[in-house]
Amino acid sequence: MRFLGPHACEEALSRGELQTLRIAPTAWERCAKLRSDAREQGVVIHREPMDSLDRRAQGQRHQGVLGEGEAIVLGTLAELAQRVREKGSSALVLALDGVTDPHNFGAILRSAAGAGVDGVVFPERRAAQVNETVVRASAGTVGRVPLIRVVNLARALEDLKEAGAWVYGLAAGPRSGDYLAEKFDRATVLVLGSEGEGLHQKIQEHCDGLLAIGMPGGIESLNVSSAAAVMLFRVLAQRGAVPR
Repeated sequence: MRFLGPHACEEALSRGELQTLRIAPTAWERCAKLRSDAREQGVVIHREPMDSLDRRAQGQRHQGVLGEGEAIVLGTLAELAQRVREKGSSALVLALDGVTDPHNFGAILRSAAGAGVDGVVFPERRAAQVNETVVRASAGTVGRVPLIRVVNLARALEDLKEAGAWVYGLAAGPRSGDYLAEKFDRATVLVLGSEGEGLHQKIQEHCDGLLAIGMPGGIESLNVSSAAAVMLFRVLAQRGAVPR
């Protein structure tokens, strides 16, 4: 796994995943602390020309800093279900129904990390996967959130229900309730759909209820990463769990 940019490298270092750190001369001094911390953990550090980093990054932005190390370790659905059982009404899970844009995926993971979710569930097919773009878009926070990749999202939702969670799908339409009216006072799974199609009908059928974010400005819907942030922090606000 490559970690592009200083923030992604700092996060990878904090998780013990960084093995090699490559820094361009123009970024050498401003990365003094990163170099010091990396050296303490035995990370191999190279001072490397910018054009070499450009080739390694394959056209992606890196700000003169590129790390290499272990791949992000994914969790299991069984572990997540057990966490839901243990946390009870305070559990909060995010499930993604085919989010394909890695930038959206990364932005969602950053919001999920900020909200302290217990896990993010996503399918292994027809969906963005964890890669360098996602890590960068998340500002390096990917490893702070348990990530669970599943073969069948509908089955995963049923397993989380069996663990005690209530599943809410985010979808516009006459059957959807106002997200502002929900108390979210039980273990909660929020399911968001893809950028183009939204929440698939099959997935909606596995939800205990559907919610919609009101759009008084007249636009149809929010970007999926924005909707994720709104919903996550609405849950925390309703629970009185947002720090001041």
